[in-house]
Amino acid sequence: MSNLWQNIWEKRSLQPQHAITLDTLIALDGFDSGAGKIALPDWQEYTHRISEKLGMQSGDSVFEVGCGAGAFLYALRQQYPLRVGGLDYAAGLIQAAQQAMPDGDFSAQSAQTMAIDPQYDFVIANSVFHYFDEAMAAEVFNAMWQKAKVGVAILDIPHAATKEECERARRDALSEAEYEEKYRGLHHTYYNPDWFANQLPGKPHQVFESCVPNYAQSQYRFSVIFSKRLHG
Repeated sequence: MSNLWQNIWEKRSLQPQHAITLDTLIALDGFDSGAGKIALPDWQEYTHRISEKLGMQSGDSVFEVGCGAGAFLYALRQQYPLRVGGLDYAAGLIQAAQQAMPDGDFSAQSAQTMAIDPQYDFVIANSVFHYFDEAMAAEVFNAMWQKAKVGVAILDIPHAATKEECERARRDALSEAEYEEKYRGLHHTYYNPDWFANQLPGKPHQVFESCVPNYAQSQYRFSVIFSKRLHG
């Protein structure tokens, strides 16, 4: 993962003037401007759609890799009573998650250092895998599978088939100077859906287009869910 990305995220933290609301957590997690902006009701609908795809129920446990300030988990807990945990390398964002969900198990650490135990019903990563190179992604994905008791969800993944279109749209939204200033050295990894299937051959899974309402990035993203329900 680029140290430049890490430097950007480590600058974000909950400020004293910020109330702990889902809106605040969404903004801290970077979905507050430009093509990445997701409005509060759209975020709530998105998390609801994912919880339904996972078959989530009251009392389940959910762990999020790259959880940031916890906006995804916080929204899920508005729908169900859940036990939650997560990790992120940005200590300021983890502090926000801890304040928002004091009973959660949150830690400031890198995804590669995630422990397999304790296990959770669901282990998810939302809009995170594009910060990993493929070697790191394979390592993290395998650990997520081992940590999960029921299923794994990798969400909001840049699709390799739309890479040129996506990057052109990003460039067109800014002047050349603005683009170079904003994105210099900041690499995104794009994936083919088959890449995930090849990590866990034969495991039941579903691939689907991004299901975030009114999200400018949706046309360039996909998600994948792997289930253990049919396997011991």
